[in-house]
Amino acid sequence: MDSPNLEDIQALREFKKQLFSVYWERFGTFYVHVMPHPDLKIGKRGLVGEEPESGIILVIGPRAARDIKIEEEWVYAELQFGYTWEQVFLPWDGIFRYFDKSQQTVTQMRIYLGKPDIPPKKEDTTPAGSKEEVSDLGSETSKRKDNVIQVDFGSKTKK
Repeated sequence: MDSPNLEDIQALREFKKQLFSVYWERFGTFYVHVMPHPDLKIGKRGLVGEEPESGIILVIGPRAARDIKIEEEWVYAELQFGYTWEQVFLPWDGIFRYFDKSQQTVTQMRIYLGKPDIPPKKEDTTPAGSKEEVSDLGSETSKRKDNVIQVDFGSKTKK
């Protein structure tokens, strides 16, 4: 697979920003699955339990989020974890999936865990930075932790 260039990454970031806005306007409350990323910041809480391996699913909604600011490389929000509000910086490169409450719309995307290659000014064959592409989570059959949202994408029942 070809390594992504800065143009591709910027286009994907813009797409993720637009999707974030659409989900916010259309659903009000929606979920964001963010994979572990060097630029991911979740206040004092950080990633706990199995989250450093499988990522975290965050609720974005009128009661669970406030002060949302969409920036070029990340989205900032204050999110509520239990009774505590934490400052959260979600890098667009780490956002893996968006979905609504009923899981009728699920959008899954590519993520980039490293810095993009910026073309060198001189001809140089060494990579500018390490980058890792993740396209799948593996198994989602982990046991439920106390206050960690678990989503089963495998089963849907129609009523």
